[in-house]
Amino acid sequence: MGSDPLGAVDAAILDAVWSDGDPWVACRAVRDGSGAVVDFEYLRANERAVQLVGLGPLAGRRMLELVPEVRDSLFVEFRQALEEGRSRDVELPGAVREGQEHWRGGWYSHGIRVSGDLLVVHWRDSTAEHEQAETTKRSEQRLTALVEHASDVVTVVGADRRISYVTPAAERVLGRDVLGEDVFAAVHPDQLDLAQTVFEQLEAEGLGETVELELQLRHAAGNWRWVHVRATNHLADPAVAGVVINWRDVTEQRELADRLRRDALHDPLTGLPNRRFLTAELERAMARTQREDSHVGVVFCDVDHFKAVNDALGHPAGDELLQAVAARLRHAVRPADVVARLGGDEFVVLAEDLAPPAAAARAELTALARRIRTALRGGYRLAGRETPVTTTMGASSGRHPLSAVELLAEADTALYEAKRFGRDRLEVFDQDLHQRNRDRLDLEVALRRALGEGELQLHYQPQIDVASGRTVGAEALLRWLHPERGVLLPAEFLPLAEESGLIVDVGAWVLTAAMTGAAGWAGVDGEDAPYVTINLSARQLAHPGLLDDIDAALAASGIAPSRVEVEVPESVTTDDLDATGEVLKAVRARGIGVALDDFGSGWTSLTSLQRLPVDTVKLDRGFVIDLTSGTGCGGTAVVEAVTTLAHALGKTVIAEGVETAAQHVALRGLGCDRAQGYLYGAPARTLAAGVAPG
Repeated sequence: MGSDPLGAVDAAILDAVWSDGDPWVACRAVRDGSGAVVDFEYLRANERAVQLVGLGPLAGRRMLELVPEVRDSLFVEFRQALEEGRSRDVELPGAVREGQEHWRGGWYSHGIRVSGDLLVVHWRDSTAEHEQAETTKRSEQRLTALVEHASDVVTVVGADRRISYVTPAAERVLGRDVLGEDVFAAVHPDQLDLAQTVFEQLEAEGLGETVELELQLRHAAGNWRWVHVRATNHLADPAVAGVVINWRDVTEQRELADRLRRDALHDPLTGLPNRRFLTAELERAMARTQREDSHVGVVFCDVDHFKAVNDALGHPAGDELLQAVAARLRHAVRPADVVARLGGDEFVVLAEDLAPPAAAARAELTALARRIRTALRGGYRLAGRETPVTTTMGASSGRHPLSAVELLAEADTALYEAKRFGRDRLEVFDQDLHQRNRDRLDLEVALRRALGEGELQLHYQPQIDVASGRTVGAEALLRWLHPERGVLLPAEFLPLAEESGLIVDVGAWVLTAAMTGAAGWAGVDGEDAPYVTINLSARQLAHPGLLDDIDAALAASGIAPSRVEVEVPESVTTDDLDATGEVLKAVRARGIGVALDDFGSGWTSLTSLQRLPVDTVKLDRGFVIDLTSGTGCGGTAVVEAVTTLAHALGKTVIAEGVETAAQHVALRGLGCDRAQGYLYGAPARTLAAGVAPG
């Protein structure tokens, strides 16, 4: 045999691998005619290597013949080590035998030692380390991806207050790379002092201390972005050596919050501030008058007959009107004044810095209110047509200690007063108005008390048949036996009851009392018992409980419905005619008669008279006076025309205010059916038969 082919292998190398518990092999390069390495021949292998390779004895056999699948992996590494002439360590995938038939794949570290054309190779299973390394690598890749694509920005600011690390999200938020910038370079000038103070406090505190705040940072495009900042002190941590700042773009959230706040404080239709905004501003303004010698004023503006515009032209036209009024108000007031819409057709102007004293402030506010009223007057183009519009206004001025609520109440009182005396007018609050208002409130309280304490009484004025002169009925007239002011007539308290809504309760009392009183009346000489006429106000006619009140009164009194007549004011013909007609039809359906009061004194048209379910027309007293006044024949012509018309429509005519025998004779000659007046009897607690002159 020839010499040992491993003789040239360094003895130290062999000793090292032999003593190692890992599998090892020794092999020699196989070259072709050109000297290129084409395979490796195994010369020797320890038992562990033969066992793991699992292909029987290895000595004398070639690598690629035994395991051709390593041509592109292990063979390449062996050849490269040989060509470089230096040892190397590599990790490659492979498989080893486990048992007779099972092979286990994994990763193996190979230590390759070179000596000429000889290689000594040992390997070990590094699968666990490889998988751990791959897991770590994947985690790092995921972390890198999260950092690169995260919406939050992470920066590290060193002790020099410059940004030493920043994630890619910063460029998406600010439009530029901020690495190396001073940490305060992008902060809004208005917030710079705050940011520096907070940062200095954080630096002075210990490791791990955190602060949060919101700042505006400048974008590369020049606009400002809101960011929520959370900064943690890691200056003392050698691994960080800086302040770690996490910040998030909250611009959209801030803008949304601002929009919500604006929406909560502004009217969506006109864009004007709303009641909540006005109240806060007024409270602030009134508080300022405590420190400064000035006054504050408010002007209430109501659009007259706004409902009529909506009903006639539609709600879009109504909205156009409100927007137009808002625009005119803005142009009419001073630059610092606040114009607000409280709702519906109600607007308010808040005027600050009115010059003292109180009289001068009131005069200045009055001049402003008149200017506003002038600006709001005139035509408005609505639904393609020119529409005249007026406003009713109430104003008041004051200063501390008057509260915002009290000032608004005064202006509202002035507005209410303006409406009481008609529309298209301005009232400015003063002490006289305050006193009148208190008197009305006191009267309202007293009237409520009167209802419960029996202070109300009914007096009856007879109504006679003009032809025969006999009493056929009576009108129930309300009196208030006031404990301090004596007997009050309806004109002294019923308008207040109408305004306050108390008329509904008073009216219900009158219905029951009048029907109960009339139920005991008896006819004379076999004639029918007289009927009773009961006045109903427009407010009562609009009240949904009216029919229930009538039914309750009929049941409580036991009177026959045919002996009851209700008298309604002529003003109902200018309200909702259809709705009024439906109520009166229901009244008549119960067998109760209906009379229309003061016919000819207002705006009753022949059409409305024809449409309303009315049994009786009551002539206004002015026409009766004209019959014998000697001022002309106008009264006679009107009475004759109305009587003829009413009779043609199947209605009865009654004249009121008859005071002389001559008037009675004239009415009889003109065909009037009934009459009422002091000629036949004054209103009294009991009904007396009236005797008409012949």
